[in-house]
Amino acid sequence: MNRTIVVIGGLAAGPAAAAKAKRVDPSATVILLEAEETISYGICEIPYAVGGTIRAMSDLVIFTPERFETEKGVVVKTLHRAEKIHPTRRILEIRSFEKGTTSELGYDRLILAMGSRPRSLGIAGVEARNVFTIKSFAGATALERYILRESPRRAVIIGGGYIGMEMAEALTLRGLQCTVIHRHSLPMGGLEEPAREAVALELETHGVKFVGNETVRGFDVSRSNTVTRVRTDTASFETDLVIVCIGVEPQSALASEAGIEIGSRKGILTDQRQVTSVDGVYAAGDCCEVRNLVTNKWMYAPLATIAARQGRVAGENAAGGSAVFKGALRSIAVRVFSLEVGRVGLSSQEALEQGFDPVETRIESNSRIRFFPGNARVSVITIADRQSGRLLGANIFGGDGAVLRANTLALAIQYGLTARDLAESDLIYSPPFSPLWDPLLIAGNRLHHSLRTNEKPDPD
Repeated sequence: MNRTIVVIGGLAAGPAAAAKAKRVDPSATVILLEAEETISYGICEIPYAVGGTIRAMSDLVIFTPERFETEKGVVVKTLHRAEKIHPTRRILEIRSFEKGTTSELGYDRLILAMGSRPRSLGIAGVEARNVFTIKSFAGATALERYILRESPRRAVIIGGGYIGMEMAEALTLRGLQCTVIHRHSLPMGGLEEPAREAVALELETHGVKFVGNETVRGFDVSRSNTVTRVRTDTASFETDLVIVCIGVEPQSALASEAGIEIGSRKGILTDQRQVTSVDGVYAAGDCCEVRNLVTNKWMYAPLATIAARQGRVAGENAAGGSAVFKGALRSIAVRVFSLEVGRVGLSSQEALEQGFDPVETRIESNSRIRFFPGNARVSVITIADRQSGRLLGANIFGGDGAVLRANTLALAIQYGLTARDLAESDLIYSPPFSPLWDPLLIAGNRLHHSLRTNEKPDPD
């Protein structure tokens, strides 16, 4: 008898799971449910479409529902929301927004990939017509329409994280005067302080006003349902447009109501096969927590890379396979105007909280031969455990060529390399790409000798 596999969620993890399940078991009926009209689009690319680097919003769509059905053999039901899971009966209650009706759908295997939702400010006025979050294709297209129709001149961005930085760049490129309001003194918490200071300086250099140590307390809303002023504890800011970027939280209520185990960060817990605590139910993506490969403890890391990999594992196993997903580091990068910023692994504060004895060093070097065209300065902050010498985390920031080096650091951390291992790595030397002593080699050497305090570092 052919199995029926139902996947809830159509963004990153869901389509990856559905396509993989159909490849592993072509005889299975695979059904993908999505509450919105659009599936399989690039959410991380939204700021670059807003800023004009990507030509059009429509370019973000990887698969239309029709093309996904044709090419992947998956039944796609958009504008359908799963409202309740009956695990013992293996039945879903689903609502069709087009028909305005509810019905039941049976499954043999269920994959939960509901993603995440934006955190709420919890203040009046967030539903005003010029307040947007960067979390969906529908929201992105609504923002684009608003900018084209209303020609706003000023924007307030609430939140100084990765999305906030990308949107500050995007809206500045569109000619808007941007103010970023953040609850901490520097943007991009989780980075080490020198990296955060570099980001703040880059914002200032490009005319973005950064307001730190402030909490938004209210909006002034006009009769036309438009926010005209954003009020904090100590000040207020006139605006024509508000972007809320204060993070996301897992969409796990559906799972929790079905008795599926939820973690302390409100995400679904799974084993390495993406199996939940309820028989026949798998989960993947931003609705889940994930094992940190350095600490082996749960963390919440809503990243598309993790979601897609978890989705493939869940899809394969739901179709009878035996794939595993061991965990992740949290590898993230952002471009803030001309500054590249990458972070992998633990921060120094996280390392301390997890019981390590962290040693942190910083070096600054050249991305290429000093006199070669295109050379840029690159800073590398590395963090290691004093006792074992194991690399725990790193920041890298600077000009062209900075972020891609973070991939090497991610591999080093993931596979337990030490500072000495990094210093002795056989990396490429080629004038157009890297100097004889790559910044990572210098960073590894500096960190290795900092761990051995009786030795002096070799000269750079």
